[in-house]
Amino acid sequence: MIKIKSGKNTITNDVAYIAGFFDGEGCVRIKRANQGGNSYYITATITNSNRQILEYIMGIFGGRVREAEKKANKTVYHYELTCAEAVDMLKTLLGFLREKKKQAELAINFHDKKDTLSPQAKLRDYETMCALKR
Repeated sequence: MIKIKSGKNTITNDVAYIAGFFDGEGCVRIKRANQGGNSYYITATITNSNRQILEYIMGIFGGRVREAEKKANKTVYHYELTCAEAVDMLKTLLGFLREKKKQAELAINFHDKKDTLSPQAKLRDYETMCALKR
């Protein structure tokens, strides 16, 4: 569930801002679980050198921020959500997304129907997501 500040305008402004930021800096994936087989899950990540903005987003949607690497005298951070938390964020941002809209729709649909999808359908959606990322 979303952890939003009070006030409709604040909600709309925050969601629109985060959606734009996510469109430019974010990534949506259907990932295969380490154990392999027919197990997949959704991730939503944002990579950026500004830890403060990632922590702001984390304060609204949950998840975690971690230091990723150092490049050319600056540190890069990853913000990550997985599974239902990632899908909740994507559902909230969906109406404002442009670049990541198809990926978000696929991820949401996959997550909502994963218990009834055949192994072939899961693989198809996984491959479709990979193709959308190219």
